[in-house]
Amino acid sequence: MRRFYYTLLYVCILFISAGASATVREDSLNKYDRLDTADLIQASFKYQYGEIPLSNGAVLSVPAGYRFLDAAQGRVLVETLWGNASNPDCLGVLLPVQSGREVSGIVISNDTTGYLSEQEALHINYTLLMHRMNQQLYQENIWRRLHGYSVATEMKWAFLPYYNRQDNTLHLARLLHFSDAPREVVNYEMRILSRKGALCFNAIAPPAQLNHIREVLPMLAKQVHFTAGNAYLDFNPRTDQLAWWTSEILMAGHFSIHNFINYVINTWLFIVVFFILVLFVYVMQFFHRRKDDHHHVFRIDESLN
Repeated sequence: MRRFYYTLLYVCILFISAGASATVREDSLNKYDRLDTADLIQASFKYQYGEIPLSNGAVLSVPAGYRFLDAAQGRVLVETLWGNASNPDCLGVLLPVQSGREVSGIVISNDTTGYLSEQEALHINYTLLMHRMNQQLYQENIWRRLHGYSVATEMKWAFLPYYNRQDNTLHLARLLHFSDAPREVVNYEMRILSRKGALCFNAIAPPAQLNHIREVLPMLAKQVHFTAGNAYLDFNPRTDQLAWWTSEILMAGHFSIHNFINYVINTWLFIVVFFILVLFVYVMQFFHRRKDDHHHVFRIDESLN
């Protein structure tokens, strides 16, 4: 008899728990039904913490107060929800745990344009660099118009860019004004130079938060380390590629023997091809001359007949 009561009690508990779970499930479904598509996408994100391998041997230690979205989810956030152009070099997005108005997110991307030496970083012509960026912005605005997004009408430096030799970081902060925004937006890019190019941290925020970003990004640079053989000082001039985009900017803004040598090194392929062509012409002329001499050895003087 006692066993019967225990069985009945167990069945009752099952029905009660099932009803409660159904109620909770129904409430949760009603809650998600009230969310729009953007909220549903963000609710599906899976965040990471701790040490995150990125690319080219770079490892990020996610700092306290932040969480990390991998490349696939980060591109959905940046391109689909935020309306930016496609960026196949995106490695992920670093987001604050508590969302606020300071920094909505920091996009991390990989730049493999080549090694940038300290001497080159110290002598970049930033006026010419801004001119090149405005040309790229013009092309990006064409894409934004086609997709119904607002266009950037103006871009300038928020402060004079600089290179930090202590942590090998290049700081580029731009002020952009969009057609549908009443105020400017800060686009702060910190480039951590590496053996293959740079690891880029890009933060977007209102101008009032510029000083806050100038504190946050250098702190993030300390959270990045490179595995053995991939650090900035592991550059091998015999096998590694030099940064192609700096040659014209450097030669226009600062002339020196060092920059001239770098320019010649960057054109080594042209020199090798030119040398091979000259050698080929010389060899062909040499063999052609020997063939002509061979025919004239047995020349017969017809006047003797």
